[in-house]
Amino acid sequence: MAAFIPSSTDVTVQLRDGRRVGLAMIGPEDGFPIIHCHGSGSSRLEATLLAVQAEQAGVRLIALDRPGVGLSDPKPSYRLLDWPDDVAEVADHLGIKRFAVEGFSAGGPYALACAARIPQRLTACGLISTVAPPDLIRKAGPLWMRIIWGAGARLPHLLLSYARLVQRMTGTNAASIEKYLALYAKQLDPADQQLLSNPEIRQHLAQAMAESFRQGAAGNLAAVRAEVQPWGFSVEQVACERLHLWHGEQDRVMPIAPARLLAQLLPHCVATFYPETGHFSTLAHHCLEIFSLLRK
Repeated sequence: MAAFIPSSTDVTVQLRDGRRVGLAMIGPEDGFPIIHCHGSGSSRLEATLLAVQAEQAGVRLIALDRPGVGLSDPKPSYRLLDWPDDVAEVADHLGIKRFAVEGFSAGGPYALACAARIPQRLTACGLISTVAPPDLIRKAGPLWMRIIWGAGARLPHLLLSYARLVQRMTGTNAASIEKYLALYAKQLDPADQQLLSNPEIRQHLAQAMAESFRQGAAGNLAAVRAEVQPWGFSVEQVACERLHLWHGEQDRVMPIAPARLLAQLLPHCVATFYPETGHFSTLAHHCLEIFSLLRK
């Protein structure tokens, strides 16, 4: 990751139903198009951390805010499987017929929804430090994850209360989030700790997270609910023929066991597990490799 901010980070596209979708478009205009699905509590600005690598790889990284997040208008009763339709419509607006899609962390389910619903538009799908389907987390995740995901499925109001508590601890402005990240890093693996010890990276990650609260907390809370409840499609039936998964074995945010099960269930999935990286560091250390495989 690198702290370089290009100019096209506040673009909006209006959809046919009248909603606006916020975009950040990073890298050369004629670069290979990759749609980036951001993580939980983050926004389109997450892609700015990959700006230098996008330039080096010749990639046009297009990051979309989810509904109610950043510059994207909310949509009542929005489902995970509504996301691919928004992605396809944005691609049409930009004149892009086929593209790759990548999802980081909680963006993984959104990327995978695209692979399930619009495989004909995709050249490849990449899952990076991804959240696994809720049944796999309840089966193979550590106890704390099984408790949270189980509560989310049966008692969603408790999950939302927990998410609100986390947001109060984190704060909603860049300064408070940056302070939280400095403390939170101490719970992570050495590679993630080293990454978040970089003040520039921590600052820009905090800005991406603060942007997710531009319209308040409702958009983030809706995304948390979608993440822990059934996704609406079977991962065994995902038809995308080029699917990659990358995960760090030291990941303490999204521990690796559910990701291993997901990789086994996904047809055509090529999985790479890194012994010495964690959650954020997998993307930071292997970004050029990821871009190279997604643009083939």
